[in-house]
Amino acid sequence: MSAPHAVSALSALTVLFALAACSAPAPPPGDTVQVFKSRGAVQCGARGTPPEAMRAELERAGLRVRSATCGSDGRMRAAVCGAGTDELNVFEIAASDLARAQGLGLAPMAPARDAQVVPCR
Repeated sequence: MSAPHAVSALSALTVLFALAACSAPAPPPGDTVQVFKSRGAVQCGARGTPPEAMRAELERAGLRVRSATCGSDGRMRAAVCGAGTDELNVFEIAASDLARAQGLGLAPMAPARDAQVVPCR
């Protein structure tokens, strides 16, 4: 195969893989996803909403929460009293509840984000 044909074939495969990724089927109902929301904590002040309290709120809203833990958004902040913190609440929920969770202000934990699970403080 000549170089132009090899590049053309490689380009075609790249497009096919990209299309397959965009049209991936929704996860089966038994699958779970991790989502997060800020605790609302402020430096030198309120600790924000603990994971278990936020979990109860989410369950009252109809989400099926499998687990709750703490996280960090991974972003730096100036150390100033009254400013927000990096603290997050992280939840494992049924994948089928993702749209409802997003409507409640939660965001999915995605590999490209800086957010990560950390021990609760």
